[in-house]
Amino acid sequence: MTIQAAGRVAGKVTVITGAARGMGRATAERFAQEGAKLVLNDRDQAPLDELANQLKAHGTEVIAVAGDVASEADIKRLMAEAVSAFGGIDILVANAGVIPESDLASATVDLWDHTMAVDGRGMFLSCKYAAAEMVKAGRGAIVCLSSISAFAGQRGQAVYGPAKFVASGLTKHLAIDLADKGIRVNAVAPGTIDTPAVAGLGKKGIEKVVSMHPLGRMGKPEEVANAILFLASDEASFITGAVLPVDGGYLAQ
Repeated sequence: MTIQAAGRVAGKVTVITGAARGMGRATAERFAQEGAKLVLNDRDQAPLDELANQLKAHGTEVIAVAGDVASEADIKRLMAEAVSAFGGIDILVANAGVIPESDLASATVDLWDHTMAVDGRGMFLSCKYAAAEMVKAGRGAIVCLSSISAFAGQRGQAVYGPAKFVASGLTKHLAIDLADKGIRVNAVAPGTIDTPAVAGLGKKGIEKVVSMHPLGRMGKPEEVANAILFLASDEASFITGAVLPVDGGYLAQ
C-alpha cells in the first residue's frame, strides 16, 4: 500500500465505525492510501488492532477504539479519543450496522430493537457527537451508510429495510441542519456487496440477489470505499444531502 502525501484526504482526521471488516475495512484502507489520520471503531478490539497494526506498518497515523455505537457513552469516548489523539475530527464515516434477514411474520421485537439500536441510534449518536467537534472548526464531512433497501420494498427486509430508511432520512435532514455550520452530510446506498455478511446468504441466496443487478455481479467493498472517499473529499465540496447508489444498476430498473 502506498500512502499519498498529497492525497485527497491527506491529514484529515477520519473516524470510521464498523471498521474491522467488510466495507468499513476497505474504507479504512482506502483512506489510509489517501493520507488520512484514522480513528477506527468496531465492537471487538482484536480485529481492530490487527487492522491498525497493518496500516501503521505502511506509515498511517491510526488509533483503534473498540465500542458499541448504540452506546452513547461509547460514542462520546470514541470522539473524545479522536480529539485527544489528533486535535479534532474532519470526517466521519458512519458505517457500523447489522443486516438481519427477516420477514414480518418471523421478525421479533428484540430483533427490531437491536437493529434500530445499531443501524438507527448508532448512526444518530455517531453523527451527533462527531458533528459537535466539527462545528468547533466550522467544517467537516459526514458519510452515512444507507442501502438500496432504503429506496424500495424488498422481501425479507421487514426490519433492515426500515432501518436504512432511517439512514437516508437522517442524512437528508442533517445535511440541512448542518449546512450553515460548514458540514456536509451525504450517504452511499450499496447494492449487494461481496462482504462476510452477504456470504452468509448461501450460494442460492447470493445467485438470486446477483441476478437482480444489471451489471451481473456483486460489488466489491473497494468500490463502495471509492464512493465514500469522493463524498468525504473536497472534490464533493458542493454536494450535501445526497444518497449515492453504488448498486450495479439495481435502482435504475
